[in-house]
Amino acid sequence: MNPVARVVSTVALAATAFFTLTAFQTLPADAQLAIHWNVDGIADGFAGREALLLLPAIFGLTALLTALAIRFDPKRDNIVRSAEAVGYVGMGLILLFAVTQSAIINSGYGEAARLDHAIPVVLGALFVLLGYAMPQIKQNYTIGVRLPWTLESVAAWDAAHISVGRAWIVTGAVTALLGVIPTSIVDLGAAPLLVFFIGLVSSVVAATFVAYTTFSAGARRGKRPRRKR
Repeated sequence: MNPVARVVSTVALAATAFFTLTAFQTLPADAQLAIHWNVDGIADGFAGREALLLLPAIFGLTALLTALAIRFDPKRDNIVRSAEAVGYVGMGLILLFAVTQSAIINSGYGEAARLDHAIPVVLGALFVLLGYAMPQIKQNYTIGVRLPWTLESVAAWDAAHISVGRAWIVTGAVTALLGVIPTSIVDLGAAPLLVFFIGLVSSVVAATFVAYTTFSAGARRGKRPRRKR
């Protein structure tokens, strides 16, 4: 893993753990914490103090299952070769977890539980980072665009990840920029998230098309798709 990604991830996890434990000890037993936000970034779901442990439990279980999947991945060597890119993906997800957990903690102390600007900015920044990392991830069965054609052909895998990487960078950048526009200038409402989801769905459809056409082109040339690098 890239040293920067390792340090950022470690600090984010340590800080989140510290503030979570502190909040659990200091918040009153009847505290109400925001655990869900609608498309306008307004909290519309609440739970008691035990909600502080919900997201860490989900994140921890997901991380454990992912680690096990990588451990038994037939192409584990390719994941090791993609360690820097995978590290950036992990860092992005850890930062998303840290920001979300911070919002939950702050809501327990009476902080405004509105994320109408924070959600698009955080999601946008995350997808710019993921878009940068995706083309660098080598063929495997755990992380990436796993389709029949990408798992069968290295060329299809590479083409699909270049396509989705570029699309995610553009989608993320536009979403984040829309998120920082002050409401006093123009109230965009749910527009940033709508742009994000349209970009996300379009990128997946495009990557699927690119993977299929690349695989088919190789088959038409009479070349058996390579399974290994």
